[in-house]
Amino acid sequence: MNVIEIEGFNFLEVSQSPNIIISLKGEKNFCEESVVNKKELLRKYFGVLSFQEFNQTHSTNIFGIDALGNNECDGFLSSECKAAFAIKTADCIPLLLWDESKSVMSGLHCGWKGLKNDIISKAIEGNSSHPFTHAYIGPHISKDYFEVKDDFIEAFKESNKDIEPFLDNFDGKNYMNLREYTVNELHQYGIEIINNFSPCSYLEKDHFFSWRRDNANPFRNLTIAWF
Repeated sequence: MNVIEIEGFNFLEVSQSPNIIISLKGEKNFCEESVVNKKELLRKYFGVLSFQEFNQTHSTNIFGIDALGNNECDGFLSSECKAAFAIKTADCIPLLLWDESKSVMSGLHCGWKGLKNDIISKAIEGNSSHPFTHAYIGPHISKDYFEVKDDFIEAFKESNKDIEPFLDNFDGKNYMNLREYTVNELHQYGIEIINNFSPCSYLEKDHFFSWRRDNANPFRNLTIAWF
């Protein structure tokens, strides 16, 4: 991992085109800073002109697609240059999508509820300008630690979604592969995924927060992206 330190905060630098950084755990945690302080640091060191994060509620509301009167979104769609957005996660998938010319980007909070309710297809089909061609699947809980119950499986069935290919059974317990489910959906749209591996938020306790591992700790990993 290419880790950079800025004013005591640690970030994983994923890409410079588009710009993608992820806040990491440390003695100072970027997620604890105010929105104003986050924006100022990103302006000072990366030249961004704006910064926005959302009150995420496991919905399919997407800033830039839905006309909302509040900040309750689980994704964004933007073509603004130097406008940074953050997706907050602590086991769910942070997913970024962009087009070949890097003129439009979407970021999505892909928890199981969002995946079940088609947040990915909503973002892709709601982008009417330049079709998405590339994606980055960020740190999330891996299959080995994502145990799911029968009611979880039934919820997908009720939405006419077959998740059996993405389930493994060990010692009578079911585990779901969120990454492969996401990869399968992206490939249906012909989107190329730039990373073959996503760090596990549950396993890598020194780098990432995990809702399951940390007993619902409120801290979050921020996946921040901009053109």
